Amino acid sequence: GTYVAEQNGSSKCLPCKEDEYTEYPNDFSKCLGCRTCREDQVQLSPCQAVRDTQCACRNGTFCSPDHPCEMCQKCRPRCPKDEVEQAPCTPHSDRQCGPPTDTFSGSSNNWIMISLVVVLPTLLILALIWMYCCRRPPGELRVVGASLLWQDYLLRQLRYQRGGLGTQDNIRNEQFSRDQLLPTASGLVTPSAPGLEVAVPRSSDPSVKPRRNLVPVPGKDPVTLLRRSFDIFARDVPYKDWKRFGRALDLLENDIVLAEMNDKYSLEPFFQMLNTWQNRQGMDASVNTLLETLHQINLGGTAEDISSKLVQQGYFHYEVS
Repeated sequence: GTYVAEQNGSSKCLPCKEDEYTEYPNDFSKCLGCRTCREDQVQLSPCQAVRDTQCACRNGTFCSPDHPCEMCQKCRPRCPKDEVEQAPCTPHSDRQCGPPTDTFSGSSNNWIMISLVVVLPTLLILALIWMYCCRRPPGELRVVGASLLWQDYLLRQLRYQRGGLGTQDNIRNEQFSRDQLLPTASGLVTPSAPGLEVAVPRSSDPSVKPRRNLVPVPGKDPVTLLRRSFDIFARDVPYKDWKRFGRALDLLENDIVLAEMNDKYSLEPFFQMLNTWQNRQGMDASVNTLLETLHQINLGGTAEDISSKLVQQGYFHYEVS
């Protein structure tokens, strides 16, 4: 809520004027100007000396926090047929739709009914056969026994046809598990189940390649190439991670706020943050520092994509060890 003013050769902190603010401790020579909400936004809270104006999209519109909010977009008016609303429209997200939540329970009920229809008649038939056998004279039991053996054979064949592949897989898996527990003289295991291979432990994995540093192409100014790389960083680093990336580069909160004052709804804030970082690092500024910082904040995939693009653009090439 204050700025540094020079009076009679000495510095003094003075409060911000109306429609100005500073949110963090600073050494600014003047306060920052308050923002004005756009026509498609509503004001949540007015500007204060310690906080900028808070704006949000109007009802029925939203603006994703993952992208620069150049304009509010209309929410979906309703969910399509056969879908229900899972989350309402908010100033930060569209209406979320999806299948009804009771779909799974309905399917489970159907399977239960089918099982009852199949199992109950089978139990009834077995009960009748048992009663028939117990009440028959001993001379007729041989005929009934032969009939039951024939029925048992048919049931076994039907069960094998339905679950034959699964049964074979289970046998192979059990055999494989036993092989895993059997030690051999060489320390290796030879799989007895066909189609299965046992991975041999290795001291190092050759498929994991260490990250390679980038070096500027010969004959070109390294500082110019580094500045040119900022465009690729600005386009590939997700907007929602800009501030996190800036903080990981040891930029101050005021640096980030000043960067956003340029043009909050474009790529300019990111360029400003990288320019501030480069000016402070001086000759120590390196594209490898930017890439390593992305790895540190769990954006390794983005770092690898940027490295490939920098090489393809002819700005850098991989360092040869």
